[in-house]
Amino acid sequence: MKIANRIVMTLAGLLLIVAALLKSHELLTEPIISKGFWESWEFFIIQIPLELGLGIWLVSGLFKKAAWLLATIAFAGFIGVTLYKGLTGEASCGCFGKIEVNPWITLFAMDVPILIALVIFRPKGEKLLPPPWPHPAHFIPIAMLTSFLLGALIPTLIFNKPGDEGIGRSGRQYLVIRPENWTGSSTKTDPNQAAIEEYDETQIAVLPDDLPSWKIMLNHVDIADKLKSGAAVVLFYHADCPDCREAVPIYEKYNQKFTADEQFNFAFIKVPPYSDPSQDIVPADTTAMVGKLDQSRDWIFQTPLIFLLNDGELIQWWQVKYPDLDEILNTLVTAQ
Repeated sequence: MKIANRIVMTLAGLLLIVAALLKSHELLTEPIISKGFWESWEFFIIQIPLELGLGIWLVSGLFKKAAWLLATIAFAGFIGVTLYKGLTGEASCGCFGKIEVNPWITLFAMDVPILIALVIFRPKGEKLLPPPWPHPAHFIPIAMLTSFLLGALIPTLIFNKPGDEGIGRSGRQYLVIRPENWTGSSTKTDPNQAAIEEYDETQIAVLPDDLPSWKIMLNHVDIADKLKSGAAVVLFYHADCPDCREAVPIYEKYNQKFTADEQFNFAFIKVPPYSDPSQDIVPADTTAMVGKLDQSRDWIFQTPLIFLLNDGELIQWWQVKYPDLDEILNTLVTAQ
């Protein structure tokens, strides 16, 4: 029983250490864009040191019963979070940084088996807290190593936060699309100039600093020319985004109301990484415009992202929230 407990706690600890290191790599290489606190950069700054510290504790074998208790609570919490992500259709559990693992695989191949093993092979005959204290030759080196690692990791994560544009972990350029940037990123931008501007694609390693980020996005949409005239509602989506799966059918119904009006259009823009065509959430027979945001760089933003354009000019945007038709029309009328 003691050998089995030791094996289970070591495996659980190693899993936590790997997860913490992969999330650290993600934080240091690309910005985190999230819908709420639980998936935010701030939460990761808290979570990563806790995961790493608990992982080292489990592997060390110190204070076994206390470590076992915290690990059991932690994996019970992981099960709740992973189950929620599986039920809501998330593509990845988010446990291993940029390495995407289906929540159901994480749940049934890792979280649930480890929790069951922890409960079955619990440390019997151990005290929750000392005495007896561990031997100093065992305790002091581990405590010093853990303190050094956490002391170096936390400020490294805090003071090396990636910017909104740069080279990501994939080796490709990335661009973060934030709401505060959608109305313009430079005083050089002339508000009366053409809505969708052109620039030299051979200079893709250098972003033009005189374009708002929304215009940069539209420059990389394959149907950009079709969005230059009339009013258009443009929905950027991922097929594995739960909110997108709710929004697309609603906007398809709105689109059907305007099929005879060429001055009001709906467009669905697929965002990379693209899903298999068989899993696309936009109906194959839609009369709306359908396009793709290209893969020339990694685009980092939350979906669904909705633009309301009028003659190619951005009137309003919505992120995550998808407004009803009345709100869209009222916004357009007010802008005109």
